[in-house]
Amino acid sequence: MVSEVLKNRNKLKQNKLDPNFVRKRASREKITRNILFIIATIIVIIGAFTMVFPYIWMFLSSLKEPLESVIIPPTFFPKDPNRGIFGEAFNDTRLNLLNATKNTLVIEVIVITVGTFVSTLCAFSFAKMKFKFKKTLLIILMTSMMIPYAAVMLPQYNIYTELGMVGTDNWFINLLPLILPGLFGNISMTFFLITSMSSSINDALIEEAKVEGCSWFRIYWSIALPLSRPAIAAQVIFWFVGIWNDYFAPSLYLMDPESRTLQVAITLLTSGSTNINDMPLMYACAFLSSIPTIIIFILCRKAFINMNLNSGVKG
Repeated sequence: MVSEVLKNRNKLKQNKLDPNFVRKRASREKITRNILFIIATIIVIIGAFTMVFPYIWMFLSSLKEPLESVIIPPTFFPKDPNRGIFGEAFNDTRLNLLNATKNTLVIEVIVITVGTFVSTLCAFSFAKMKFKFKKTLLIILMTSMMIPYAAVMLPQYNIYTELGMVGTDNWFINLLPLILPGLFGNISMTFFLITSMSSSINDALIEEAKVEGCSWFRIYWSIALPLSRPAIAAQVIFWFVGIWNDYFAPSLYLMDPESRTLQVAITLLTSGSTNINDMPLMYACAFLSSIPTIIIFILCRKAFINMNLNSGVKG
């Protein structure tokens, strides 16, 4: 029994040293890698097509005639493309897309600029600073994430109404109920950055900066922000998409047509009894509203990759 085992081991060693055996084994491994690569490529292509198909469908359906856009079975390509549909979307007085886009961008710029600063400052404080009741405050902050928006919706509405921010003649004042909460930061971003800053910023680097005479704010601005930039960029993208696609809160506060955001304006085409003639226009508006989010993702796609790679201090 032992001798047979030894013989098999010797035979295996000889095969490993045999050039023909090595070539055959390398060839089999290469074939296996190629097969796995082809399978993975097919899966990725199918996944990418699944993601892109709704946008292709929206674009092609917007070019169709009203009856053709709702016909059963549906047609994929328009028979007589209406190339002026996107111009009609911008010129439609019911929607006023340019004004709605302006209102949405005003909310985006103010909320993300101020809110990101507050969120990163708060995350840095909890991640690297030592102060009294730190754990207690962190638990309180975490507990606030468990409160659903529906529980605070009515009290907030009553407060903003009493402050004169709902239903006014000033379009910017009407946007304040959507802007003010975001100025205090994003809780999800704060907790994500607490974890990111705790792992990506070396304590020795902070101690060295303190020895050099840097204040806490200087450390935050010159060290914490640059090292956490990929994680911050990824969270900003998520926040941007969330605000851009938000419908519930704007539909609650924005009664004046001049204050409507983009999603509220587009929903006018689907509220009540939808006219069949508005179907291509609705597809065109939905396609146009998705373009900024796609552009933001393409421009900042590296942030998603670097967010997982930023696990230590570089240099």
